[in-house]
Amino acid sequence: MRLPGRPSDRRPGRRRTRTTTAALALAVAATVLGAPAPPAAAVPAAVTTPFKAGDEGYRCFRIPALVATPSGALLAFAEGRVATCSDIGHNDIVLRRSTDGGRSWGPLKVVVGGADEDAHGNPAPVVDTATGRISLLYATGPWSGTPSEPVRGPRNLRVVHSADDGVGWTEGAPLPHLKPADRGWISTGPGHGIQLTGGPHRGRLVVPGDFTTTDGRAGGQLYVSDDGGLTWALGAQAAADRTASAFPAELAVAETTGGGVYVNARSSARCGTEDHRMAATSADGGTTFDAPFSPVPGLDAPPVSGSLLRLHAKESGAAQDRLLFSAPSRLGPHTLEDRRELAIRSSYDEGRTWQTAGTVVTPGRSGYSDLAPLSSGAIGVLYESAGNIPHSDLVFTSFTEAQLDAGRRELRLPRTLDTGPNGYGNHALVHGGAQLGSRGSGKAMTFDGQDDYLRVVSCSDSLRLGADDFTLTAWFRHTATTGALPIVWGYGMGSGVRQFWLRAEPGRGAVRAAIDTGTAYAEVRTTSSYNDGQWHHAVLKRQAGRLTLAVDGGQEFASAAPAGDITPTADFSVHIGARPDFPNQPAGVTELFRGGLDDLRVFGRALTAQEASRVKSGALDVANEEERMRLGFSSMG
Repeated sequence: MRLPGRPSDRRPGRRRTRTTTAALALAVAATVLGAPAPPAAAVPAAVTTPFKAGDEGYRCFRIPALVATPSGALLAFAEGRVATCSDIGHNDIVLRRSTDGGRSWGPLKVVVGGADEDAHGNPAPVVDTATGRISLLYATGPWSGTPSEPVRGPRNLRVVHSADDGVGWTEGAPLPHLKPADRGWISTGPGHGIQLTGGPHRGRLVVPGDFTTTDGRAGGQLYVSDDGGLTWALGAQAAADRTASAFPAELAVAETTGGGVYVNARSSARCGTEDHRMAATSADGGTTFDAPFSPVPGLDAPPVSGSLLRLHAKESGAAQDRLLFSAPSRLGPHTLEDRRELAIRSSYDEGRTWQTAGTVVTPGRSGYSDLAPLSSGAIGVLYESAGNIPHSDLVFTSFTEAQLDAGRRELRLPRTLDTGPNGYGNHALVHGGAQLGSRGSGKAMTFDGQDDYLRVVSCSDSLRLGADDFTLTAWFRHTATTGALPIVWGYGMGSGVRQFWLRAEPGRGAVRAAIDTGTAYAEVRTTSSYNDGQWHHAVLKRQAGRLTLAVDGGQEFASAAPAGDITPTADFSVHIGARPDFPNQPAGVTELFRGGLDDLRVFGRALTAQEASRVKSGALDVANEEERMRLGFSSMG
């Protein structure tokens, strides 16, 4: 689902409840799906695939939602997308049930959309444990155009109910009052809602959602029901000017002490920040927010929907409070490239802070996810996955708390700092096992050619080189005799894609560099790859219609450079030591740097020969007013 605002992405008396299914998770057993497992067994990446792209006439499946019923059945919901995998188009809401903890699934059932071709989406189920009634809130609307160029129509909210454990479904009361007159976009979840088990609003159902307004604001809101889902009202709401500040979307909710609500949401902020999550709390059971949404530091994730689960609560007799959060843990701004490494992380203070260590469910591509407790006491997660993209299938796995804890490792990657004079903060994430080595009396970064590389993921305006002149300088050392070794690769890759790059190519006996405006391409190369194991200094410049490359202050190789912008209009990363397609390079291709790199700098203009020589000598006062990034690799942490 696209974020709102971004281009294409009555309170009746309290009711008594039975013990919730979620409370079963307080006594987590040492079994998965009922089968014995040693405490240290790895969390399985997948047990079953409830929704497989191409099945049942659906091009792909997206947007998972997962709930457990009082009987112990698991209900897995998804958007079944018919013609394309687009957010807009003929999309149904489909369901599969499991009565054995996710080991197998019943036939696919179309819950919403079987009689039309509208765009139904964002399933947000919630279970009333007092009656067993399951309410499924969702967003819906018409669309026009063609499947390849769809146009979204007005969007509204609806609800369907099941009183027989998800077997049959009936239309609920209309919900026009949940979309006030000033609303533009409106949505639900995605993912499960909750039922409060304590506090003055015990028994209340809470489902999250988001919205935009006709006057340029956007934010999150909660839908609440105090009669088991029969009627719904707007609860807490929070919005911000969507052109001036970050706003929350795709909210996830969990109960906190005394019937409070913790909300963790996807942030609209992508560039200039490492904080892609926002949070807020409600002490009055979701009626109002205590304060505006604010960034969640240290919870590394790309722009993506996540899920919350209250695993333990002291007020229910547990030794500690524990919330779980599931989402891809690879930090970055890109909604496609950076959705990898689905992980489960924990908070032991009801969301005030989050552990940077967690357990990886899958190291591969992964997108949206939803968590649910199983009747066995294990934890289930339904998540998006595919081969070379983050979504198309929905897979299910489960694990015990013991397995979760046994698999914990530090997820927050080390950083090496941008020490440039202008405070742009273009720090680099350190992947693999890249280590600090030495160059002379100083330090340098070493790469093993296996899985080591760096990424600059700030996508800040300072690194938008655009159509202007620029200079890239870097020290490099290697002994490779074959292949290609990327030194720096900015933006995208492939024919007709905006980019710039510099790499050693011992297989061609050259150091080569290129720029691409998307419509025109230029490259330049030296006559040696400099693979003698010694340190060499490369200077790549775009200047007055020419692209030049020199090594060690020697001959300047040049070619005509096209005019035009080389920076993507959308989000981007800069890779160091790898092509942007790693770790999904084609079979037989391994383009990773093996050797050492040091003192990598980017300037927003072409340096003179004298200035380039001073950079080579280590001077730090060269063209500081135009210095966009300086990675000196003096420290890592």
